[in-house]
Amino acid sequence: MKIYSLNIKGFKRLKNVEILFGDATFLIGQNNCGKSSAIKAIETLLSGKKQLSSSDYHSILDEETNEVKVDTSIIVLEAEFRNLPNESKTWRGFKGRIFTYEVTEDSEETGLSVVYRKTYELGKDVIIEFKTKVRTIKEEFVKCKKPQDYIDCGLSPEIIEEFFPDLESNIGKNKSALEKLELIDEIWEVSDEETWFQNPGGIPGNVLKMLPRFLLIPVDVGIHEIQGTGSGVLSTTLGELFQTVRENSEHFKNAQIHLDNLAKELDPKDDNSEFGKMMDELNNVLSSIFPDSKLHATTSLSDPSSLKPSFNVEMSSNIKTSVDNQGTGMVRAAVFGMLRYRQLWLSKKEDEHARSIIICFEEPETYLHPSAANQMRDAIYELSSQSAQIISSTHSPYLIDISRKPKQILNRMYNCGNHVDCNTFSVTEKFLELQSNQKDYVKMLLKIDNYISRIFFTRHVVIIEGDTEDILIKETLKRLEKSKYLKIISDFEIIKARGKASIIGLVKYLTSMGINPIVVHDKDSEVPNAEKFNQPIIDALDGNGKIVYMVNNVEEELNYIATYEKPYKAYIKTLEWGENWNDLPENWRTKMTEIFGDYI
Repeated sequence: MKIYSLNIKGFKRLKNVEILFGDATFLIGQNNCGKSSAIKAIETLLSGKKQLSSSDYHSILDEETNEVKVDTSIIVLEAEFRNLPNESKTWRGFKGRIFTYEVTEDSEETGLSVVYRKTYELGKDVIIEFKTKVRTIKEEFVKCKKPQDYIDCGLSPEIIEEFFPDLESNIGKNKSALEKLELIDEIWEVSDEETWFQNPGGIPGNVLKMLPRFLLIPVDVGIHEIQGTGSGVLSTTLGELFQTVRENSEHFKNAQIHLDNLAKELDPKDDNSEFGKMMDELNNVLSSIFPDSKLHATTSLSDPSSLKPSFNVEMSSNIKTSVDNQGTGMVRAAVFGMLRYRQLWLSKKEDEHARSIIICFEEPETYLHPSAANQMRDAIYELSSQSAQIISSTHSPYLIDISRKPKQILNRMYNCGNHVDCNTFSVTEKFLELQSNQKDYVKMLLKIDNYISRIFFTRHVVIIEGDTEDILIKETLKRLEKSKYLKIISDFEIIKARGKASIIGLVKYLTSMGINPIVVHDKDSEVPNAEKFNQPIIDALDGNGKIVYMVNNVEEELNYIATYEKPYKAYIKTLEWGENWNDLPENWRTKMTEIFGDYI
């Protein structure tokens, strides 16, 4: 079972936001745009919290008093969980409450889902609901009052006796009785009309133990988590593993026999033992001061579970040291691995059917060297599987590899005044929709330039043909006044398509996700083999974004010749320019304005 979508209403700055999830999900956006709040909302959804604090409710700034005040008194978290196991069709009480969705022929998903909603009203306990098709009791069971009545009307005795063993007692209409009746699917008719079903004491308990486990790795995770003593996750897990081994050990069973014998040797009631002699001495002293007082002591070694191991934990890179002498990035990576192992281990240990796990990892790239960040990225994708979803908030495009196979979703969050909105990019599905040759072109770009993921972190995307245009445009922008230059590099990403043919697939990929690029390429009026791509590029844009032509090529625009070593010749050309914007050729400045618009 995996979370597919979460609609958040009224939670912190997330006034009305929908987030979609894949095997690997990334929350991206500028600072203070709600990424951490989204993770907190997921944690709340999967937690047992009955109430939330007033600070969790959406608030606004009162312009008159300049005070922050609560804008809503209700928080709603509504999630759809997909890929329920096939046996969920037989779950008691879920007739009409498990829905279906379309899956492709080659999909491994079951096509079964459940929709789960939690509503927090300020100052009140949470209301838990499931979407359901309206259920009405079958006509033959309407007048039944006793369990035996249901049997007489055709219900199997085994079914009714499971919930009401006393066949002659009245079932009544109290909450407990109604919840039990809800679990007997055989007495209900299901219509096509949908509604919400509220039953905190019955159905939610059955489903909550099936919902994915939640695991958070915050930015400020502490060293104590992987030290050998205390309440950290490593110490706790090692202790629990020790207990599991101990309970199944013959040595542990024999230890009890020896401990009983040892207890006899420590018996304070034995006047001949050292302990007995000590008690006599103590009581003689005590009775000389308080005549009616006496000290009693007994020895009990009947619980060998009091034996606890001591673990000495060290880490090593170039040298083995204690954990607190290791770098923060290494510690976070170790905690990531340890916490994931613990949750999966608990799932297998406690559940009849191992539950999936949702790991929320805040800014995994923090404290990591670039090479280690690359390895962390690979680990995240490898751990995204049928049993685990990873949700990462990140500011690093290098953590994202949109060519990877696991289904991945990017949610770009951004500020809109006093609330936050979200754009979702289903990068895997859109990639698979490309035609085979276009897919190969795009995949090639991803392999050559993994920085292409920056397209999701920016406001505007400029697609150019290759290195020549890249050098000329970047050197040109450096001649702008500083404020304009900084604004452009903040809001624009320049992506090299490495050839006109590659532009077509890249444009189709971006526009399918709602990104409308600015495409800059040579018109090539006198080069038929290159000119033939002009119309397909126009068709790929389909009115989205815009095209800026170099007529006929960038060399003609700047009036120089380059038949080979084009990027180098372009760089040499920039050396002829002055240091200021007005020193550039007028037609070239016009071309830049055509590309970057009002930013120039």
